[in-house]
Amino acid sequence: MTSQSQPSALSCPAPLVQTVTRSRGFQSMSQDNKKKSETVLPDHLTVHAAHITEVHNVPLHILIRPIPSILDEEKVKSLMETIESEEVQNVVPPIDILWIKGRLGGDYYYSFGGCHRYEAYKKLKRETIPCKIFKSTIEDLRSYLGSSTPDLL
Repeated sequence: MTSQSQPSALSCPAPLVQTVTRSRGFQSMSQDNKKKSETVLPDHLTVHAAHITEVHNVPLHILIRPIPSILDEEKVKSLMETIESEEVQNVVPPIDILWIKGRLGGDYYYSFGGCHRYEAYKKLKRETIPCKIFKSTIEDLRSYLGSSTPDLL
């Protein structure tokens, strides 16, 4: 997958990727009525992409999912029903994807989580899936894949 065959989701033409902004904020809680407070992530936010508010509708075919999924088919079915319902489809959080530039400039999009959401969109024959894209490095990818990390061009 190179930049010629797979344009960057962050800079690609509008017909390929749609950007949607979803409002997902942080909650601040005080403990034991002390002045000190901490930021708590709501359940729908992940540690990796909590700071990202921009959501992109990314083509399923450009996502690389190197780890086989173990799926609960009832969960996939439930997600499919939710995604199909216009009233509640926005409650399904976007998946997080790593955007990695190859050494020759190619764009690579890796997804490690969101396997049930990915499968639901795939079974619904959707061309795109809502994603939070965060720029990463080959070193970060190596922490996921170890010696199986490919030489990205």
